[in-house]
Amino acid sequence: MTIDVPKSHFTATGIVFNEQGQFLFHLHPKIGYWLPPGGHIEENEEPQNAALREIEEETGLLCECLCYQPEFNLGLNLDLNNGDVIELVKPLAILKEPIHDKKQGFHYHIDMIYLCKPLKNSQLTNKSFQWLSLDELKKRDAPLNVIRLIELTETLLIKKII
Repeated sequence: MTIDVPKSHFTATGIVFNEQGQFLFHLHPKIGYWLPPGGHIEENEEPQNAALREIEEETGLLCECLCYQPEFNLGLNLDLNNGDVIELVKPLAILKEPIHDKKQGFHYHIDMIYLCKPLKNSQLTNKSFQWLSLDELKKRDAPLNVIRLIELTETLLIKKII
């Protein structure tokens, strides 16, 4: 007996925030929800680089990923770099998201969510993206998990953890 296991695609998303405490979102044309920029990780691409690439492709913004390191708040300094081993930028979260796609069929996105900040003088070129506060986002059609991630990010920013 063969069990059909849905495929998983690896994706990366950037929660982009500005100095005014706003977050970058667009109404996704295929899904119909307000989402941050993101997309599929290409072969041999590191996930944090995929997030940065997707942000630039979709919005025109050049960004940097911020490393979310909760161990620093615990007074720990874990240096995991050792010889050939390099620690990558840690995502804020890794989510398994069900995707109902008419062309590719049902599958999952294993989505690595990164905190990102625009580089100075970087310009938003895609006007379908908008800077929204958390309150503004809550008035739009956004998935609950996205709202929770923005709430977490806002808390981390307020407490100066990132």
